[in-house]
Amino acid sequence: MIRAMTLGDINVDIVARVPYYPPLGGDSLTKRADIRTGGSAANTAIVLRKFGLSVGLIARVGKDILADFALADLREAGLDISHVQRDPKETTGLIFAAVTPDGERTFFSCRGANSRTEPKLGHQRHIRKADVFHVSGYALVEDPQREAACQAIEVAHEAGVPVAVDVGVEVMKAHREEVLTLFSSVSMVFSNPVPAEWLTGESGTEEAVKALLGYGPEVVGLKLRDQGCLIGSASWLVRVPGFSVDAVDSTGAGDSFDAGFILGRLGRLSLRESGLLANALGGIATTVVGGGIYSQFSGVG
Repeated sequence: MIRAMTLGDINVDIVARVPYYPPLGGDSLTKRADIRTGGSAANTAIVLRKFGLSVGLIARVGKDILADFALADLREAGLDISHVQRDPKETTGLIFAAVTPDGERTFFSCRGANSRTEPKLGHQRHIRKADVFHVSGYALVEDPQREAACQAIEVAHEAGVPVAVDVGVEVMKAHREEVLTLFSSVSMVFSNPVPAEWLTGESGTEEAVKALLGYGPEVVGLKLRDQGCLIGSASWLVRVPGFSVDAVDSTGAGDSFDAGFILGRLGRLSLRESGLLANALGGIATTVVGGGIYSQFSGVG
């Protein structure tokens, strides 16, 4: 099986379907709240695993009941969690996700032990043997996790392993210049319009993609939600349409998009075909509550 390594967050998500957002100090009652295993790196890893890849996950959790809950889910899903660290002081990452009737989610997050992920030589040995290495954007927010991610990206790049990085809002606020410099060692960059435009100083999606490509990545995939995605390379720029779905929860949709594009490239699909697969998996992820671990993908392994 193809080997993939991911580095980033493991969280426990409390997902509540709310009818509306109350005014400050108010209340909005929900008829249902679900507890789910999540986290950007975990979500992407799970989807990759469901399509037959052997996947290792580098992350950090606490020594608490939340960690036991999440690790049991990840182990059952078939992930190699031998690289997951246990923190003796910090709690496992916890997210409260409020989901409105249109399926849009808003996060209230405590990253907990995630940000304390440490660089390990053992991680680097496995990354060198991988066929792809994926880093979720939150891993680049603060040290020591950021140091671990940057070191791992350089190790993968030097070993000729394709690197995929997802860039979020918090990353661009904290370390804009460092992230842009890092792109020279990255094969695939995934982002949304707001982070991409802020990072590049451009006001349009196509201009932002072209500007990001100028920093060195081979491919940039800009996620445009129900409008699909915009895929760019040095010689190619195309909008790939999305799919119509009955969305109930957008949690993990972007992580599933990343997995879809990575799967497409590993399977030697064209950029457009990889974008279609990414859009399809991102769309499917919105049809269930929770992230990639709960999406009903048909694996091939």
